[in-house]
Amino acid sequence: MPADFSSISYDFVIGVDFGNINLINAGILPDLAVGDFDSVNADELKLIKTKAKELIILPAEKDDTDLEVALDVALKRFNQGKIIIAGALGGRMDHMLTNLFLPVDKKYTPFATRISLVNQQNLISYLPAGRHKIKARPDMKYIGFLQIETGNSLAIEGAKYPLKAEDNFKTIYASNEFIGSEMNISIKKGMVMVIFSKDQMK
Repeated sequence: MPADFSSISYDFVIGVDFGNINLINAGILPDLAVGDFDSVNADELKLIKTKAKELIILPAEKDDTDLEVALDVALKRFNQGKIIIAGALGGRMDHMLTNLFLPVDKKYTPFATRISLVNQQNLISYLPAGRHKIKARPDMKYIGFLQIETGNSLAIEGAKYPLKAEDNFKTIYASNEFIGSEMNISIKKGMVMVIFSKDQMK
């Protein structure tokens, strides 16, 4: 499902490969276009070159994905602030999983709390070990949690389905809901992926 760019506020836009075409079609001109551009045709590449303020063309064969290179650039140029990755949760499953677990990579773990992924149905963020207060979002009914290298130590308080750490036996806890304006979670080690979501509009 494509990103709803109208719901995202931003100061600097980096388009990744064909994502630049999606941005341009949405009336958003990329400050920087990054990619090997193997997913665009000659006319689309010409359009990107015309509309983007800056261009980085990558080789087709490389160790990192186009998104990883774009993320590296963002982290190097901007040492503060949030990085929102939009439109990276659909299409090919291998790409989606790579994007979903990108902030979990040791290279990006120190910056994981600054990174989120979003599309029209989901907002995904990452929290380190510790105790955290999570506020409800009026646009997202559900919240789920994926424990990453934790030994299943997640605890959830103030939710429709609370969870004690000693009762934890799953890696993923999906479809939870808020009963108030916030809930508390804690995790002893590792990270937890926080997944806000809503049903698809028909």
